Amino acid sequence: MKKIWSRLEGEFTSKAGAILESLNPGADEAEVEALEEFIGQELPTDYRDFVVTHNGQSQESNPGFFDMFSLMPLDLVQESWEELEGLRDDAGEDETCPGDWLPFAEDGSGDMLCVELESGSISKYVSNDENEEIADSFESWLADIHATVKNGEYNFDPASGFGIEPKGPEDHDEEDDHGVSEDDEGAVMDSDDDDGETAMTYNFTAKMIELFEDEEKVGSVPWGDIVRVRVSSYAGDPLISLNLPDGSDHEEIEIPTSIANSNKLFKYLGKLKGWDKDAFKEALANTEKEGEIIVWG
Repeated sequence: MKKIWSRLEGEFTSKAGAILESLNPGADEAEVEALEEFIGQELPTDYRDFVVTHNGQSQESNPGFFDMFSLMPLDLVQESWEELEGLRDDAGEDETCPGDWLPFAEDGSGDMLCVELESGSISKYVSNDENEEIADSFESWLADIHATVKNGEYNFDPASGFGIEPKGPEDHDEEDDHGVSEDDEGAVMDSDDDDGETAMTYNFTAKMIELFEDEEKVGSVPWGDIVRVRVSSYAGDPLISLNLPDGSDHEEIEIPTSIANSNKLFKYLGKLKGWDKDAFKEALANTEKEGEIIVWG
């Protein structure tokens, strides 16, 4: 693990220095042993070696580590383990994940990357869909990220709050269809522009929501200005309404959850103080039945 981390660290130094700056110092042996005692199992060696090098990432505003996911320090790893234990007790492993999955990274919307304690492999726990196996081990997961960065097959914008984002065919399709440059990759057409109306786009960064009409920026809203979040239904899909203080340029912003970059929206909403992600997920699932639901504020 140490060798591949050294290589990845070198790539980050020249290409994604903000990620390195966000990493915490390593956990001490007592912290690691306390977690192992709590979960009743030893950590896989490669993951253990990593956390004594870097105990996750700072929970202040910073880029993620990989894609939408930020590395959790051990205290949050333990909290997330308890959360998954509760979900397994309520719904069973078939509806959640096996009992030896230890979360180590989260995306703010309920999805987590987990290391399987028995096999050491890495899987993604998806809160509302099928789980997905990612890599054979924590070390091989780092090796995959190293290859992605070394080969230039990624996007990275430290202001977005995301980590290394692997490029895919959709990146090129999006640029061809909407004229979105690499610098504006977060701005994606919503689903309400099929009647010849002005097309709204949204760019979600760690600090704000940027609003565009036909690719022209028309305003921005800092996350800290949001006073209420409501979920309702529009054309059969959940619609998120963000209320702002009276007198603001935009006193309400309505964003369909069908936009292509909704995961970024969910991630940043998850960072609002007091955000209840379970209540949010329940609201998304019940908007047609219950109408408008206030989920925050």
